[in-house]
Amino acid sequence: MKSNLPGAVGVSIALETIIQHSSVDIRPFRYDVSISVLICSRGGGGLLKERMELVAELWGENIKAEFVPMPDPSLTEQYEYANEHDIKCLVIITDTGVSQKGSVKVRHLELKKEKEVDRENLVNFLLEAIETQFRNPAIWN
Repeated sequence: MKSNLPGAVGVSIALETIIQHSSVDIRPFRYDVSISVLICSRGGGGLLKERMELVAELWGENIKAEFVPMPDPSLTEQYEYANEHDIKCLVIITDTGVSQKGSVKVRHLELKKEKEVDRENLVNFLLEAIETQFRNPAIWN
């Protein structure tokens, strides 16, 4: 006696359910892609070249960065741009800061924190800050 058995067998696995009920955190660590840095200028005729160079450097380190696409935006215009694009971290360069002190200011709008950072240490500072979502108090000291 022959029966009509199916020619194939299938299996369905609900991975979402397994991950939800797993006691081990198996999600890989990743940077929050929403963290973006706005390179701002104060004075110096807009420092467009310096802003562009800084953005290019941060892009080279896989840090999401942008600047207001105007030759000489006011600080108010730059803050408005950050607000419209949901950018919380500003790097503010000034002509005196860049040429005389070799430093920039990093300001986090939501946390209301600010720190002057040596220009050569900016990438390391931002990488560490982004890794902790800017919430590690030690980075602001």
